[in-house]
Amino acid sequence: MAAKTPTLKGPEEARWLRQLDRATAAHEKTRQRLDQLVADARAAGVSLTAISEHTPYSREWVRTIAHRIQEARTVEDATPSE
Repeated sequence: MAAKTPTLKGPEEARWLRQLDRATAAHEKTRQRLDQLVADARAAGVSLTAISEHTPYSREWVRTIAHRIQEARTVEDATPSE
């Protein structure tokens, strides 16, 4: 029978949650940067296969990410600035 996972409360739980929050924010920031670079590489003509070999993404994810980023950039470019 597996041991029961302990349940934390109070300051120790809060400490763990702060660490998770910081790590999540750092991960999100670097993931966004990687996604931008994937889109830039694709727009420059780098193949899906080459990008997927140098990132943790499959070719399909590279295609999806590049398309999503390009669409977002197109919308930003079309939005009139004040």
